Amino acid sequence: MSKHSANRISVPVGMKRRSVVVVSAMALMFVALVGVLGYISLIKHDEYSSIATSQQLRDTPIAANRGTIYDTNMNVLAESATVWTVALSPMSIDEEDIDTIAGGLSRILGVDRQTVVDKCGESTYYSIVQRKVDQPVADEIRAWMDEEDIGGITFTEDTKRYYPYGNFCAQVLGFVGTDNYGLSGLEAYYDSVLAGTAGRVISAKNAVGSDMYYEYETVYDAEDGNSLVLTIDEVIQHYLESALETAVEEHNVENRAAGIVMNVNTGEIYAMATKGDFDPNEPLTIYDDDILTSLASITDEDAYYDALSAAQQLQWNNKAVSEIYEPGSVFKSLTASMALESGACSLEDTYYCSGSYQVIPSVTMNCANRNGHGLEDFAQALVNSCNPAFIQIGQSIGSETFFNFFKAFGLTEKTGIDLPGESGSSYYTADGLGVVELASCSYGQSNAITPIQMITAFSAVVNGGYLVQPHVVKEIIDPDGNIVESFGTEVVRQVISEETSDTMRLLLERVVSEANGRNAYVAGYRIGGKSGTSQKLGGEEGVYIASFCAFAPVDDPEVAVLILLDEANSYSIYGSTLVGPIVASVMSEILPYIGVEASYTDEDQQVSEVAVPYVTEASLTQAYSQLQMRGLTYEVMGDGTTVTGQFPGAGTALPEGSKVVLYTDEGYEPWMVEVPDLSGRTADSAKALLSARGLNIRVEGSVSGRATAVSQNIDSGVSVEAGSIITVTFVDNTLSD
Repeated sequence: MSKHSANRISVPVGMKRRSVVVVSAMALMFVALVGVLGYISLIKHDEYSSIATSQQLRDTPIAANRGTIYDTNMNVLAESATVWTVALSPMSIDEEDIDTIAGGLSRILGVDRQTVVDKCGESTYYSIVQRKVDQPVADEIRAWMDEEDIGGITFTEDTKRYYPYGNFCAQVLGFVGTDNYGLSGLEAYYDSVLAGTAGRVISAKNAVGSDMYYEYETVYDAEDGNSLVLTIDEVIQHYLESALETAVEEHNVENRAAGIVMNVNTGEIYAMATKGDFDPNEPLTIYDDDILTSLASITDEDAYYDALSAAQQLQWNNKAVSEIYEPGSVFKSLTASMALESGACSLEDTYYCSGSYQVIPSVTMNCANRNGHGLEDFAQALVNSCNPAFIQIGQSIGSETFFNFFKAFGLTEKTGIDLPGESGSSYYTADGLGVVELASCSYGQSNAITPIQMITAFSAVVNGGYLVQPHVVKEIIDPDGNIVESFGTEVVRQVISEETSDTMRLLLERVVSEANGRNAYVAGYRIGGKSGTSQKLGGEEGVYIASFCAFAPVDDPEVAVLILLDEANSYSIYGSTLVGPIVASVMSEILPYIGVEASYTDEDQQVSEVAVPYVTEASLTQAYSQLQMRGLTYEVMGDGTTVTGQFPGAGTALPEGSKVVLYTDEGYEPWMVEVPDLSGRTADSAKALLSARGLNIRVEGSVSGRATAVSQNIDSGVSVEAGSIITVTFVDNTLSD
């Protein structure tokens, strides 16, 4: 054996193989590790970086203040205020404090005690207990924490929407959700304008998850939203809403009432309301007692929540822009304009009404006056609201011209008003206007439009012929009050000539002053308008919508009012009878407010009012003289010659011819009388009966000799002092549409 052979070490073959396997495995593991690291760092970088950041940083939002909504006079209609999100930091709460915390928060916030206990046991540093906590409540919690020396409760600033007037202007304003996003009305339509941009606080967290010192914190401030200045006038809105609320109750309106007050020249909406309504502060609450009763009777849970949702949607719905209806005879103002403007008819044309009109052998349409109007000219046809005459007028216009005007009045498209949920109309095109369809459309049936379309078109009839776009926002302003954007008058087109418009104004004035619209008459003001009564689309027999559209002043129109009652259950179905007095009430308050001066005729002067003079301590002779100078009468109670007391007192406004009771004895007892029932009496009859009892009358409503009392402000049987004023509302129930 050689020397070299003796020193050689023999390595078993198996060991060599194992070494190769180990080295190969380690190499593969290294390659795999490199691959995983590469995958994480290159492919999944963003995902894992985000996870790491979330573990190292806390992102806390800062709510932006939502812009304010003002009326046209800068009265606040909707505003945001600071509220707080109250949260726990369970990982920071000592176990011995849990019972105290649960008891305190459950008492102050009204939350379930066990819920707070459960949250205290969570493995987190942030668990919300309650959102939208008002400032006083948050202050109470902070004071309690100081008193109990308790920690582990945090407060995050937030905002909450408040509507100071409750249900006022509800469907127009709308409301916001818990996240402060607009869900209906202007809040939804202008959400991007009002919302602003939320800010955030980025805070570094240490190894145990607690916030580090302020040098590791970055604050991105919130940007507050812009505000809206509306065309809505809080005062006019109040007049409209008050009148609608009274009407809904008095006439038992089943399917809500709606009203619009609009500037006929600019398209500015001064007021818009739907009654019944809701409170935007609590929008999920149902406010209709009948609906609440109906909901309470539903036992199936799914059916209940379906019905509840439908009821909520209904009360949020703005009837003035979102529901279509057949306008009835109000539409005759448009048909008459079409006829005059196109030259199809003139004021000299005549029509015969027998009480009905045979359109085709199988179709006869009736007049509201079943006895017929006989021979009448064009003006009388409108004043009488005669269906047979307007069927003939429609035939003269023809299908194509009628539809072209219908379209020109903006009735085939939405008005574009800046509110959500505006509905489109339902109508016959020229091709679909056969003889029967044209006949019914000519007096306001068959075609269905929205109230906002109707008042916009009506405004064009009386403002010189110009169709203007309605709008409810006047300006957008920034948080510093600077104007960001203004919205002025937008004329869509001229539909009829100024000459035709001038004629129509005078014709519509005659409707109010001498015919079917006289329940809308207001002493001292020139008002024009047209009433309407229409059977509901697809409705049961005898179910109607009563409406009235009016404008004033006739010589220089400024404002139009449209009011409709959907399914009234009252002493009449007619818009002239039910809605005319409501329009008169609204106009009597609006016109003085906007600066329209009253100008009384000789007839109006008979119902003017005077202030009662102070005659106490005067001799009877002196008292007689002062009262007579003001057109007042008197009645003496007692045997003395000097006035020791009077009723009504000095300064009280009384209609001329009213009576003042003069007392002449010391320590006199007031003369008390019982108020009689005046329902169904004419004004003269009611005045005579009241006067015989020593009472005065203030007449409201129609001055027609055929008008009768439908309500009085003091119920019959109530005892009042002699000389008291009883306000009695009269309506001419003989009118039809």
